[in-house]
Amino acid sequence: MYLQHGKKPMRPMSTLYKSQDDMRKALFMTIDALQGKPANCPKGQEPESDQDGFYKIDSICDVLKSDPGLSYINRNHVVELFFKDKDRKILINGEDRIKYKEIKYVMPPDILYFGTLENLIPRMMTSGLHSSTKGYIKLYGTEERAKEFGSKFAERPSDKVVILKIDAKAAFTDGLRFSTYTADEFIVVRIDSKYILP
Repeated sequence: MYLQHGKKPMRPMSTLYKSQDDMRKALFMTIDALQGKPANCPKGQEPESDQDGFYKIDSICDVLKSDPGLSYINRNHVVELFFKDKDRKILINGEDRIKYKEIKYVMPPDILYFGTLENLIPRMMTSGLHSSTKGYIKLYGTEERAKEFGSKFAERPSDKVVILKIDAKAAFTDGLRFSTYTADEFIVVRIDSKYILP
C-alpha cells in the first residue's frame, strides 16, 4: 500500500523501488530468472549459475533492467527482495551470489483449488492469482484444504469464503511449473486468470 499525492503514486515506505508494481514485477522476474527461465532475455545471453545453483547478483540486475520500466534497477534492489522474502526461498551467499531454494517440480492433478474471500473474486478474475509479498501462491488438491486456507482471511462474520477451481492441467501444459513440499499443497509463482474455471 502506498500513499497517493494527486494522481502520481508515491514510493512505498522503506523500499528502493519507485512503486509497489515495480517491486512485484522485479520479484516475479527474479524468481523466473533464478529458475532458469528469464523473461525478456535475448537467447544466448541468459545468466548462468555455478555448480551450486547460485547466480551473480549483477547478472540478475541485467535481466531486470531489460524491462524498460525497470531500467533504474541496481544490485541493491535485488538484495532488498532477499530481505523481504519472509519464507526464505531466496538465498544469498557471501560472494554476491543469489539463488532460489531447491525445488522439486511435479506434474499437478488436473484440477486444483484456491480459497479466498468473495469480495476479491472480481479482481482475481481480471488479474489472476499472485502474491506481492511472497512471490508465489499455494493451491490445494482438495476443496476442504482450500477452504481452510481461505478462512484465515475471514475477519468479519459477513466475510464469505469461496473456492476457485484452477485448470492446473492447462497451466502445466502451457509451461507453468508446480512444486510441492506437503501432501495436497502445490506452489506456483502465479496463476493467470485464463486458468480460473467458471
